[in-house]
Amino acid sequence: MLMSGMPTWTILGGGYQSYLQGDYQTAYKEWLPLAELGDVEAQYNIGVLFDEGAGVDQDLYAAADWYRRAGEQGFPDAQTNLGMMYYHGQGVERDLEEAAKWFRLAADHGDAEAQGYLDLIAD
Repeated sequence: MLMSGMPTWTILGGGYQSYLQGDYQTAYKEWLPLAELGDVEAQYNIGVLFDEGAGVDQDLYAAADWYRRAGEQGFPDAQTNLGMMYYHGQGVERDLEEAAKWFRLAADHGDAEAQGYLDLIAD
């Protein structure tokens, strides 16, 4: 159970420490229960692990799924990463309209990388 009022980074601290030490399997084990409970940062982090194949087999489909979960909760980094997956057709079918949708959401939160991709799509 997540502790009310405690910053997420404190709760996720063990996973971050494991990740920074290169112990990706432990980070995955520590983040997965939180991600399944709906923690947006944990969902994003699990997406990164699947995207990079760090501590788990690389699975771009699973990465897109976790990015979508975090993106639907308004997490800009997840929105940008999901937009890039749609832009490049990695883990999902290439779909520039869907990519633009996710980039726009992230850009609205000030993500400059997402804005750059929106400019590319517009050209």
